Amino acid sequence: MPSRMTGWLQQRRFDVDAAIIGFVIALGLFPLRFFASQIYIQTIPIVLGLGCGLYLLAVRSNNESLELFPSFSQPVAQILPSVVFVITTLMVGAALFSGERSLLFHILSGIAGTLIILQILFTDDEDFLPALLLTQILVLAFVIRFMAIYTTPSFIGIDIWTHMTQLAQGVLNEHSLSAMQGNKHIAAPLYHLLVASSAMLYDVSLRNALYLSVGVAMPMVVLFVYGATKLLVPTRWAVFAAMLYSIGDYVIEWGIHVIPTSHGLLVFLAILYALLRIMRLEYNARDFGLLVFLSIAIILTHQVSTFIMLVVLLSGLVAQFVLRFDLFRMSTPKRPGVYRQIEPVNLAGLLAFDMGLITFMWSFTPYNGDSFLATVLSYLGETLRSSAGVLNLASNNAEGITLPPATFVETVVSYIDTMGFLLLFGLTVVGCLYVLRRKSISHSVFTLLFATVVMTGFTLGLPLFGIRNFIPQRWFAFLYAPMAILAAIGVGYLVHNLNRNVLVAALLVIALIYPSVMVMSGHGTLDSPVFKEEQERLGYTEPEMAAVSTIASMTGSTDSSNVLPSQVLRTDHPYQTVFARTGAYPADAFNISVDGGPTNHPLTLYRKYQTEGAPQYRLVNESENASVPVRRTVPKQQVCRPSQSVLYTNGDVVMCANQTV
Repeated sequence: MPSRMTGWLQQRRFDVDAAIIGFVIALGLFPLRFFASQIYIQTIPIVLGLGCGLYLLAVRSNNESLELFPSFSQPVAQILPSVVFVITTLMVGAALFSGERSLLFHILSGIAGTLIILQILFTDDEDFLPALLLTQILVLAFVIRFMAIYTTPSFIGIDIWTHMTQLAQGVLNEHSLSAMQGNKHIAAPLYHLLVASSAMLYDVSLRNALYLSVGVAMPMVVLFVYGATKLLVPTRWAVFAAMLYSIGDYVIEWGIHVIPTSHGLLVFLAILYALLRIMRLEYNARDFGLLVFLSIAIILTHQVSTFIMLVVLLSGLVAQFVLRFDLFRMSTPKRPGVYRQIEPVNLAGLLAFDMGLITFMWSFTPYNGDSFLATVLSYLGETLRSSAGVLNLASNNAEGITLPPATFVETVVSYIDTMGFLLLFGLTVVGCLYVLRRKSISHSVFTLLFATVVMTGFTLGLPLFGIRNFIPQRWFAFLYAPMAILAAIGVGYLVHNLNRNVLVAALLVIALIYPSVMVMSGHGTLDSPVFKEEQERLGYTEPEMAAVSTIASMTGSTDSSNVLPSQVLRTDHPYQTVFARTGAYPADAFNISVDGGPTNHPLTLYRKYQTEGAPQYRLVNESENASVPVRRTVPKQQVCRPSQSVLYTNGDVVMCANQTV
């Protein structure tokens, strides 16, 4: 009986079965939209169903011909690269003229991205020049990121203020890691060492050293994605994967908010390339040694990145185990002499080594008065006991406070922020199904498949149960890498098999929409959001930075232990984080009453952004002892009340205090 069952399974089309099951799951998940308003719950089932449907159409068509596939004429193919370079030049001019990445800048970015994708998809083989296309991708990536950095006088982001003004600055001043004593980054100091040493080597400020070291490397990580994809598919689709990844919103975010997560992402992509390389090519001890070296480097760089690396390695080990079954037959490579007869690479030793080193390092890493490992496990246990549950989503509503439903503009912005991921997810579904075909099965693609599924579970699945301890927002840029590779594999299959009319329509949707929504997403526009009253700005103007410096001088950079709760400076989030993380003065977000009255804090700080942008604060109902974070504009008189005295003003920023403070 078991042998009969095995024989039956060996005859099954796993890709078709998986597509049918995926389509059924999508139909089953669709009703969840009536129980929760979370955007991924409402959209993922639809995208999953469309991806499975496209694959089933391709399997049914099975054309395997490119004869009728449309392409650009030779003159058009030759002029489009010049058009892209002209547009990127205009982007630089627009940013310099307006002093920020303006709406025009973002529109030009989307147009340039669309033209690059169209070249990749619709250029004949005779006119297809991978080096020229990669150059366009890199130029666009550099312009998008460095125009954000150049036009913003401050650092961009929140965590970067701690890493630069406290940790890296301390290492630079003392020429020693002793400045990080007691901080969890003492066991992962490579980022801070690199920035501090760059500042000494180049004889520049820490800010310039950051962008001349890690910042310069971030746009170039797409080459790792290109190299990894080229091991699996023809060059055209490797370039396509590089383009999909380079313009990803979270990838742009870690290119302008350059923190240890950025450095960890850089090393992670190198690990992914090295891992796929040893799975696809003849390798020796040197190649495997490089993988071991990179795994040690990421452990010494960033804890979250390290855990994500473990997920990928564990996925590779699971893939190695699964491929031992007779149900899967490994295909012989088509390029004799280049690729060996593929056998699963044994990753057990590497995984055991990394887990042992990580356990040792994290057991001695200080964090909140205990070791990092003990604290993280304690937090996870507390979450499982107290707040985990089905559809236990983060909510802005609390007992006694009911917020109005989202406006039309807010809904549009939320879809723009997620549309790029959803398009990439749909293409990834097609790629995942394709690699389940028997002739496509290999250790490398199964590793990508399992890693994508598990990482998606950590990113989107666990938060549905109230488990957010793994900081899912940090995972997206890492997840985009295997997704981009699988998406390129899937598109390559569709081009050869899907009905031409359906295919061209689908590819045009990707080319026209994907670049624009990615570059306009709030995650990729931290310095200068497109929708200024809905998307948070995490860059600061010169008057805002001048206020931080002056207030620090006025107060002597008072420590929080030396002030009363009533003396804490209250301003909006995220501006309060700059004061707190730079040590300028103890600060926190201010409260606003549900009755619409002014704040009652004795020491407040107003900036124009609070009436023009998307500031965050806490909406409080004192009678119900409830509060929720909200994002909306407030008038100046609610923050700096007429009864208060003005202690400082520079026109854009005003610091006010009660006379009794």
